[in-house]
Amino acid sequence: MPHTAVTTQKVRENNIIRVLLALKEHSPLTRNELCKSLNLSRPTVEVAIANLLSKNLIARDGYRKSGGGRRAELFAFNNSARYAIGGDLELPELNLTLCELDGSVILSETSTLQEEDLVRPEKALSVVVTKIEQMLESAGKNISQIVGMGLGVPAFLKGDTITISGENLPQWREVPVRGILQEKLHIPVFIDNDVNFMALAEDHLMGYTDRVLSYIALRKGVKNDIRMGGSTLVEGKVFHGGYGNAASLQHAYVEVTDIERKSKAAEDLGRSIASSLLEPIKQMVRLFDPNRLVINARVLNSAEEAFIDQISTQLSRQLCSEFDWEIEVCCAQDQAYSCARGGAIFVLRRVFTRSDELMSKLISSPL
Repeated sequence: MPHTAVTTQKVRENNIIRVLLALKEHSPLTRNELCKSLNLSRPTVEVAIANLLSKNLIARDGYRKSGGGRRAELFAFNNSARYAIGGDLELPELNLTLCELDGSVILSETSTLQEEDLVRPEKALSVVVTKIEQMLESAGKNISQIVGMGLGVPAFLKGDTITISGENLPQWREVPVRGILQEKLHIPVFIDNDVNFMALAEDHLMGYTDRVLSYIALRKGVKNDIRMGGSTLVEGKVFHGGYGNAASLQHAYVEVTDIERKSKAAEDLGRSIASSLLEPIKQMVRLFDPNRLVINARVLNSAEEAFIDQISTQLSRQLCSEFDWEIEVCCAQDQAYSCARGGAIFVLRRVFTRSDELMSKLISSPL
């Protein structure tokens, strides 16, 4: 293709993307409003609208009120044109969420993998695929409408493989999860530490504007233990470090049975667990100096508040000589299905911030 033709095609694609993003952020808009806000000609906007209507990415949305004369037709972004899947492999549980293009959840499901499946990664991932297919069937959707999947895992990341630390699941060493799922599902799959996706979901829900936000989550282990994971967002984006495992707090866990022997009261239980896990949290705060520390200790039920209060008190007391203490410690608000929803949000952010993704996953994709 001649250079001029390539350039013309790129300009046309860019204009379609600009119209789509304008409608995503400011729906509904008229043709003239799009022309004015984007500094595009009327024919250019007409071509873009026709293309986006044909892909079901936008829809007609009535008419603008007028004091006289012909009313201008309105167009709006269609959030239900495509979908993203979020997954949380919180072994032995699997949490799945189906989201519209604005991140709104339309369906969430939880299932438990059988022990005989857990010890065989390939089998466990086949179960994941089956559960995804069943969820899509329940929602009346098909895989061709999915722009991608984000799966959170409690594991070390190495390239496209994961390794679950500890003695409970020794078979999960350098498992190519992304490749296996992409081959079976035929959609883009993105793997990240589960707490990274939880942090993204919290940031999305609350609309935080902190420059640095750290996030701590307590999650159930496979046996009688509670593991702790961490994540840090810088300007709203996950800080992965060199290999993808920054701030993950691997190997931070506590045996629940040991603590329960020491104390039965919720307040004492929360304080006991906080004492056991305080050191890695202190190191995380020292390293990243966050504006805000969000803690998700939902797994502790009635002991969550005591755990968070104890962490906040001890951090302030022990680090006051090192910091001009202004870090806000607060309880996570987006708790149910947070990792799965964060996985879907990651996919959607990627799609809408990369022109090549927008073209391939939305504008140029078949219906």
